[in-house]
This record gives sequence, structure tokens and C-alpha cells, in this order.
Amino acid sequence: MSEAREQLPTAYWRQWWASLISNLGDGINFVAMPLLALSLTDDERLLSLTTVATFVPWLIIALPVGVVVDRVDRRLLMVSANLARVGLYALIAAWAIDGGISIWWLVGILLVIGACEVVFDSTAQAFVPMLVEPHQLARANGLLFTAEIVAGSIAGLAFGALLFDVDVGLPFAANALSFAVAAVLLLTIRLRRAPTAIVPRSADDRSLRSAIRWLGRHQLLRTLAVMFTITNLGLMLGQGIFAKFAVDELGLDSLGFGLLLAITAMGAATGGLVGPRIVAAIGLRNSVVAPYLAFGVAQIVIGFAPPPVVVGAAGFVMGFGITVWNVATITVRQRLIPGDQFGRVNGAYRFFGAAASATGIVAGGFVAYFVDLQAPFLLGGGITLAAAVVFAKPVLAGLANDDDL
Repeated sequence: MSEAREQLPTAYWRQWWASLISNLGDGINFVAMPLLALSLTDDERLLSLTTVATFVPWLIIALPVGVVVDRVDRRLLMVSANLARVGLYALIAAWAIDGGISIWWLVGILLVIGACEVVFDSTAQAFVPMLVEPHQLARANGLLFTAEIVAGSIAGLAFGALLFDVDVGLPFAANALSFAVAAVLLLTIRLRRAPTAIVPRSADDRSLRSAIRWLGRHQLLRTLAVMFTITNLGLMLGQGIFAKFAVDELGLDSLGFGLLLAITAMGAATGGLVGPRIVAAIGLRNSVVAPYLAFGVAQIVIGFAPPPVVVGAAGFVMGFGITVWNVATITVRQRLIPGDQFGRVNGAYRFFGAAASATGIVAGGFVAYFVDLQAPFLLGGGITLAAAVVFAKPVLAGLANDDDL
């Protein structure tokens, strides 16, 4: 074990294991859910709804959840969200085995699951700074991303495809079990520090409105939020119809689809492992902007529907770039946003990204329906590259001038 790894506290590693286990279930779900949806309908618009359903709660509750995150025990919030998902995935498993689930009931349940994800994800990003020292954030975030991706995307996707072939309900039962184990692990965490304020705050300073004003006044984070929003729109155009794209355009079966997702995940896992080193080597400012070129070009390559091996290579590059970008941008937010405001400010930041993601998924479904299955990827890649060109200069300038980084 390396010295750097030994310096991370025990509480952090318990969250790391909880993240790894719960994301194993997420990965199983990521491949099994679109296959379940595809068994219920072949309408591209309805297929996109099953993906967009998990983003809709971000538009409805992300902002108020941010207030809750800053006022309630963050550990217990994550445990509660996981226990709720245990019941919901168990319900999907039982209903899928029975054969009585419809596409509309599935969308409805996914909306509730999405609400649980809002609570968990919003809390988890605010939780990490309570476990490690500020100079450890990039490494801690990189290792968390690696755990999530290795378990959720490499192992989880492979298991999901295999379990779905055995029984349609089995992947979702495994998912429920993973969330239960993760909840137990989270309960064992003891915190190193509580979120503290730099100065005493009034009741208005603890409000959602004040957090949104704070984000609006911070030029760098405001610019990153706009960049994040446009990027999510482009990246998600092909997400909702990717299963159909893989089957109809690439000729893959369920196992091949899972393998394709796993290759993308391997790129993301590699990005998680080397992301902190890249950030240290080229700096946060370049680490925020440079990955855009990687996943923008990769989307366009995928859109031309080349042989599956080329799509896999493009997916690897895309996964790598997205993870390095995430490590850098999350570290920037964790360093700049005061700990006692993180839930609200980060919730506002991610609200706009989620709105763009939902819009992109729905729009991608319609683009595929009225044009073809390749068009969403080509359009999305163009939007991503355009965002890189427009925002590179102000973001690089903002990061270079920010003394807090």
C-alpha cells in the first residue's frame, strides 16, 4: 500500500467500499434497465423516457435537497436514500419476474429511484470534504471515481448482461442487495470534521436563495456551470437510445452491448486512476478544458457507426476524458464552495446540468426517431466541441486568477 493511500483516513475508505458495492448494483442496472425497457417497447421516444426519468427529479428537488444536505446529518441521508432504493429495486425484480410490469410503470418507479439518487449524490459530494484534508481532495475524488467505475461499469455491466440472460428480474434483485450492504457500511463511518462556516451566518445566509446568489456572483463557478450545462446537453443526446443503436446499427446482442459499455467504463476507470496525476501535472485549469476535445471527437466517431471495435475505442477515450474532467471540476467546487453551503450551491450547479441532461435525452430520442440513430451522436459531439471553443478562454483565465486554488 502506498504512503499516499495510507494517509487517507479510515472513514474515507469505508465510504470508498460503500461506493464500490452500491455502484456494482448501479452498473448491473445500467445494462439491465435498457434491456428490460427494450423488451417492453421498441419506440425510441419511450426508450428515452426510461433514461430521462432518473434526471427529472434533479429538476424538481435538487435545489431543496441542497438545503437539506446543509442542515441534516449527511451520513444518515445517504443511508436513507440507499434503503429506499433497496425496496424500489426489489419491487422491479419481483414485477419483472412476474411479467406484469409495463413501460409506464417502469418509468414511474424510475422517477422515484431518481429522487433517491438526487439525495445520495448531492450528499456524497458534500461528504468527502468532511472525511479528508483539502490537499487530498483530488486523490480522494479520483479513487472514488475509480471504485464507482470498476464496480459499476466494468464488473457491474458484465454481471448485468449475464444475470439478465439468466432471469429478467435477477439483475434488479442483485442491485437491491448491493444498496443494502452499502447502507450498513455507511452507518459505521465516524466523521473527522463537521462542515464549518468561515464567518457566523444569519438565517438568510443559510437559505437556498443566498446560495444561488453566491453561485451567480462567483464568476469562475458561474462560467463552469454554464459550460457544464451545455456539455451535458451534448453528451446525453445519444444516451437514451444507445441500447437500440448498439443492437440495430452495430448488430450486437445483450452480451455485446454490456461489453461495449464495459470498455467505455475501462477508459473511465483509467481516468479515475491517473486523473489526480494529470491534474497535478498540467494543473486544474488545463484538466478542466482539455478533456472536451477527447469526448467531443469520440462522440462524432461513434456517430459514424464504424465497426464495434472502433466504437469501443472511441468509448474508451470518451470515458477517460469524462472522468478526468469530473475529477478536476468536482475538486474545484469542493475547494471553492464553503463547507456549510456546499449542499445548496452544488445543488444549484448540478440542477442546471440535470435540466440539460434531461433535455438532451428527450431531444436525442426525437432526433433518432425523425432522422436516424446516428444523428444524436454527431449532433452531440458538435455541441461538445463548440462548448470547448467558446468557454476555453474564460475558464482558463478564471482558474489562473483564482488564488483559492
